[in-house]
Amino acid sequence: MKINTSKLFKFTAISVLSTLLICLIVIYCIPVSKAIPNSRIPIYSNSHYTQIDGITLHYRLWLNPLPENNKNWVLFLHGMGGSTYSWENNAQVFCDSGFNIVAVDIPPFGYSDKNPDFNYSIENRASLIWKLLGSIDRNAKWNLIGHSMGGGIAQCMAIQKPQRVNKLIFVAPALFAELKPKREFSQYITAFPPIERIMCIAGEHIYLKPKRIQKILESSFSSEVEAVVVDEYYKALNNDGFCLAFLRSFSRAKNTTEINGLNLNTKSIAFFGTKDTWVPYESVKHICDKLNCIDTVMVSEAGHSLMETHFKQFNIISIQFLKD
Repeated sequence: MKINTSKLFKFTAISVLSTLLICLIVIYCIPVSKAIPNSRIPIYSNSHYTQIDGITLHYRLWLNPLPENNKNWVLFLHGMGGSTYSWENNAQVFCDSGFNIVAVDIPPFGYSDKNPDFNYSIENRASLIWKLLGSIDRNAKWNLIGHSMGGGIAQCMAIQKPQRVNKLIFVAPALFAELKPKREFSQYITAFPPIERIMCIAGEHIYLKPKRIQKILESSFSSEVEAVVVDEYYKALNNDGFCLAFLRSFSRAKNTTEINGLNLNTKSIAFFGTKDTWVPYESVKHICDKLNCIDTVMVSEAGHSLMETHFKQFNIISIQFLKD
C-alpha cells in the first residue's frame, strides 16, 4: 500500500498543533494568584513597613536601650526562601550584646512586596536595601550579615558603598566573582510565557505545601525541623503572587552595571557547614582564596542554615568578631 507522505505530514502537523493548543488552553484555565497591595499588617511585635522605589519592604527592629550603642548597627539578610524569621535565634542575642538590629524581608520573600515587574537583580536589591538603611540611620556604618543569597547581596552592598560598611559576616554565602549587565539563555527560556505559566502552576499547586517545605528545610538544616519552624516558613512563602515574583526574580533579573566581586575589601568572616550540600565551601573556595579580607570558619556537622541549627556557636564567634 502506497503511503501519501503529504497527507501524513499534514495530519501529524495538525495533531501536534491541536495538542499544543489544548495544552495552552488548559494551563491558562488553571488559576495562578496575582500579587495584591501589601496589607502592612504587623506580623511581629517589632514589624515595620516602608515604601522605597514603589516597593513596600517589611523589616524588623531590635533596638538596644543604652544610648552609647545607638550607632552600633547590624543588618541581617536571609537566604532564598527565608525571611526575618530566619534570624529568630540570633537577633535578640546580638541586640543584648550591644547592637541595634535590622532584619529585612528581601523582596519577593517574606512579607515584602511581590511585584512581578521589579528588577530582582543582586545589584538592584542591594541598592534598594541601602535606601532602606539610609532611612533608618543615614550616617551609621553598618555591619552586614548575609546568609546564602543574602551573602551575595551583602557582598554587593559592601562593594557599592565600602565607606558605609564596618564588617561583614557571611553564612554559606552565594559569593560572586563578577556580575555582568546581561541575561543568560536559561533566563529567557524560563521567561517564555507558557513555560513561566506551567512553573507557576507547579509552584502553587504542587510545591508550595507544608510537607514539601518541611523536606526543603530538612535538607537545608541537615536535621529534623520543628513543626513551628515549618509553619513560620510556610506562612512567609504562602502569599498571593509569590510564585510568579519568585520565578521572575531569576528569569527577568538583570544587573545594569558590571561589578567585580573581587573588589571586596571589607574585613569579613565566612561560616560554612561541613554537611552543607546547598552551598558547600568547595563551591566558593576559588573566590574566597582570592579575597584576602575573608577568614573562613568551618562548623562541624552543620548544614546550610547553620545560624539556625548551630546558633550558639555562630552567635558567640560573630559577636566577638564584631566587637574586636
